[in-house]
Amino acid sequence: MTSARPALSLDGVTVSRGRRTLVRDVSFSMGPGLVHALLGHNGAGKTTLFRAVSGLVPTRSGRIVTRGEPSVLFVGSRFPAELRVRDLMAYRGRLVFASRKDMARAREVTGIGAFEAARCGELSTGMAQRLALAVALLGGARVLLLDEPTTGLDPQAIDSLLDLLRTLRDDGCTVVLCSHDLAQLELVCDTVTCLRHGRLTVTGAVGDVAARVPRAGHVVRTSDDGAAYRALREARMDATLTSRGVRVAGPDPLEAVWTVVARHAVVHEITVDRALFDRIFDEFASSGTEVADERTLS
Repeated sequence: MTSARPALSLDGVTVSRGRRTLVRDVSFSMGPGLVHALLGHNGAGKTTLFRAVSGLVPTRSGRIVTRGEPSVLFVGSRFPAELRVRDLMAYRGRLVFASRKDMARAREVTGIGAFEAARCGELSTGMAQRLALAVALLGGARVLLLDEPTTGLDPQAIDSLLDLLRTLRDDGCTVVLCSHDLAQLELVCDTVTCLRHGRLTVTGAVGDVAARVPRAGHVVRTSDDGAAYRALREARMDATLTSRGVRVAGPDPLEAVWTVVARHAVVHEITVDRALFDRIFDEFASSGTEVADERTLS
């Protein structure tokens, strides 16, 4: 997850408001060209951490190092409604002394050329997100912090945004995503960090973190769940009898599960168990009742 020169590095970061500690002793880093998920329950400290990285709130202690100025994009980025997209880009470009090459790159990577004649007030939510990213790239941002970027987007716009994030990653940008849409995060993220009550609980490559959560599997509902359970156990499958049916964990393919069960009971339904990021969230980022001990991956 890390490199000789991380794109973003946090070392012992603590953020407080008055006497209340919002984020406590958080440390992690990530290299360039990665999409990183920041997971946590409401109030876990995700947005506070975003604001600290971007310099919007001070840290009480710790050190934050970024590769260039980070750019934070919150939901509902707003621009002057009557200003045309091309005029906004030109104005922003002059402010940051962007070259023609930088202007062309921002347009090409984000695809805003398709609507640069439109007024900002006419843009859809997805278009406004693309424009916000283009403005950030004009400023030379190589670390992009996106807070709930899929809120208000239709499925097609979400797919388009995810494609754009992959393009930015391939271009060497580091993208940090904070979202409750776990299914979308799972499609695009390379690494993940989880917070619980302001403390870091796990950080690492998605594959490494996945190895620390319950395995995926299937839930089978049948005419005789007891018989199905016994048959699966006899077939040396990791089966558990639950109130929802028989849960089969591990890598066994759906066809193999079906073949074993169908010999002993009528199969009513087989569903895929919870997706990976749902299981990561449950294990490391749900609110729970206690503050978890810090657990990080090397």
